[in-house]
Amino acid sequence: MRFAKTKIQARQQNGPGRLTVGFAATIDCAVLIAAQELGLFRKHGLSVQLKREVGWATIREKLLHEELDAAAAHASMLFSIYCGIGVVRRSCLTGLLLGVNGSAITLSRELWDMGARDAMSLGKIIREHKCTRTFTFGVVLELSSQNYILRKWLTAGQIDPDRDVRVMVIPSALVHETFCSGHLDGYCVAEPWNSSAAMDGSGWVAATTSEIEPGHPEKVLLVLQEFAEKREEEHLLMIVSLIEAGRFCASMENRQQLVQMLAQPQYFDMNKKLLSNSLVGPFDSGRGKRAVKDFVGFDLFKAGSPTRAQGKWVFDVVNANGSNATNPALRSEIIPKIFREDIFRKAMELLRTGRSKPGPEQASPFFSPRNAQAETAATGMAGKANQSCPTERNDLAATPLECISSLCS
Repeated sequence: MRFAKTKIQARQQNGPGRLTVGFAATIDCAVLIAAQELGLFRKHGLSVQLKREVGWATIREKLLHEELDAAAAHASMLFSIYCGIGVVRRSCLTGLLLGVNGSAITLSRELWDMGARDAMSLGKIIREHKCTRTFTFGVVLELSSQNYILRKWLTAGQIDPDRDVRVMVIPSALVHETFCSGHLDGYCVAEPWNSSAAMDGSGWVAATTSEIEPGHPEKVLLVLQEFAEKREEEHLLMIVSLIEAGRFCASMENRQQLVQMLAQPQYFDMNKKLLSNSLVGPFDSGRGKRAVKDFVGFDLFKAGSPTRAQGKWVFDVVNANGSNATNPALRSEIIPKIFREDIFRKAMELLRTGRSKPGPEQASPFFSPRNAQAETAATGMAGKANQSCPTERNDLAATPLECISSLCS
């Protein structure tokens, strides 16, 4: 199989430093919005237009047709695009994981009333109604981590996800609406769409993905290989901006401010309480409040490197969902071609040395002296990483990422 070739006129029309980046309104895309609202893109000489899309299929198609330069996308989308699973095959990659965890499994109030409390009790209900009813669950993408984790959770309750229930694909922004209309008995999706059900009384959260698969990779910054090669500097500066934004998002002290950013009409356009539920906590599951450890991870100094181990986890997810094992392009050998630790290292080197391109003065309404100090401190931490770790050469290419991470904790 060969990669499709298209002209790159759309990207060239944007001009140097001008980028169009797509996202869907899920909490694990918050670093993109923070980088925009804190003026971090401008700080590094970029003019970025963020475009909210209704679902992941739209994001995928706009990437393939080069209407977007980059996108926050499901990590599994790297394999579907690179291997041509259901789409025209294009060479693509990521140099940055945008976060870990961030999703949950929500069940209906009816199931609670029927006695469901966990996967095992749900399994009992499904078996009791086997001859009279088929229960339906929603996911946002066939190859998504949510589909994989939902199926794993159901299986733990002795429920066969292919025979005992129906699992259907629905765009993230429409899952809650479909659920409230009575067409779904449950779903697995990223926040804030679980909080929507928990706080309006239509459902309750049975488990978070951080409890089922702790630390699992979720969204990535996805670009086509042509973009990464032809606009390497802008790609690296975009990653630098997002790494800095990740430190802001990771701090609980900044979460209320992050909620204010996300709630704006051009981004999530929703009640701040829904966003605060998982970002600030304690988490209201719809059946009481509780602390959830590592609900969503934003610290990209620690979790941003697209390692082979994380790539292997996503590779296994793609193999497990659907009938993709027969695709000749889907081989483990491609993991380091699309999960590019080397690009992350280059971005970290730019961050450490401060050699990024200066932009115009910051004018963001969310910018404050405290945030500026936080950014300076974060950059300083990256600098300490290279000074403190013993290496043969004085650059991050020779510095273990775990060493950098330990100094940024």
